[in-house]
Amino acid sequence: MRVPVGELDAAWRSVRDVLGTTARDYSAAVAAVPEHAARGVTETVTIAMDADAANVPALRAAFSDLSGGISTTATSSPYVAGRDLIDAVDYSALRRPGGTRSLGNYPRFEEIQRLQRFNGPHTIATAHEVDAAVTERRPALFRGFEEERYLEAFVAGPVRPGGGPSGSGTYATPLENVALHYTDPTHKQDLATRQARLLRMALRPEAKVITLRALESERNRTLAQVARELRAVRDIANPTTEEIARRNALMDKELTLADVGQYGALRGWDAIDGSDTFSNKEWNILNLTALLIQR
Repeated sequence: MRVPVGELDAAWRSVRDVLGTTARDYSAAVAAVPEHAARGVTETVTIAMDADAANVPALRAAFSDLSGGISTTATSSPYVAGRDLIDAVDYSALRRPGGTRSLGNYPRFEEIQRLQRFNGPHTIATAHEVDAAVTERRPALFRGFEEERYLEAFVAGPVRPGGGPSGSGTYATPLENVALHYTDPTHKQDLATRQARLLRMALRPEAKVITLRALESERNRTLAQVARELRAVRDIANPTTEEIARRNALMDKELTLADVGQYGALRGWDAIDGSDTFSNKEWNILNLTALLIQR
C-alpha cells in the first residue's frame, strides 16, 4: 500500500529534525568526534585502503599455508563479495511497512544483507586459521554473551543484526577485556565462566574494510547529492504523479542512508573499522560471509 505523501513528508521531517541537515548519526560516541576529523577521506586513508587490497593475495597465501586453508574445517562457507547497490535499490520498497522479511528489529538492514548475500553463513574456523587471518590492521575480534545459549545461537546462526554508533550490523571489539565485560556486566561470575561466553573471531583476508570516518565522509557526500535532487523536485509547483513518486523515493533513500551501516552494506563494504573513533575500538561487521568464528 502506498504511503500518503503527507504522512511520508511528516516522517521525513521528524527524522531530519533528529539527524540535522547533514543527516549524520548523532549518537554520543560519534558526536564526540571532532567535526574536522570526519569531513573528508584523506589521500593517506585512500592509499592505506588500496595497500590493504594489494596485500590480499599474500595474506590469503599465509592463511592457507598455516592451516591448510579454511576448506579443512567442518563448516567452511564461501565468501560473497558485495556490489555497489546505491543506485540499484528500490528504496520505497525497502522502507515499505511489512515489505521485508525479518529475524529481528532491523528489517531494512536484513533485506540489504539478503540483496548483497551478506546474510551468511559465516565460517567456523580453528584457532590456527583465525591466527593466520589476523594482521596489525585486521586484529582478532571478540564478542561476549551474557548466557552461553546466546553464544551457541550466534554460532549456529542465522545471526540477527543489532544497532550501535556505526549503524546497523554485528558488533565486535579487538579488546578482549571489553568483550569480557559484556559476558557479566555485574562482575559476579568467575573468569573461567566469563571466558566460556567469549567468542574470538577474525575477518577473512579478502574482506573489504573501511574506517568509520572514511565511510561517514563518503556517505555525507552521497546524502548531499540526494538533498540537492530532493530540493529540485520539491520546487516543482504542480508535480506530476511521476514527480511525486520521485520525491517519495528520494526521501526514502535519504532515510535509508542516514544509517551508516546500511549505507556501508549497500556500497558493498564487509566491515566498518571504528577503532580510531571509539574507546572500545569496536568494529561493525556487515557481511557475515567474511567472518571466521573460532571454535
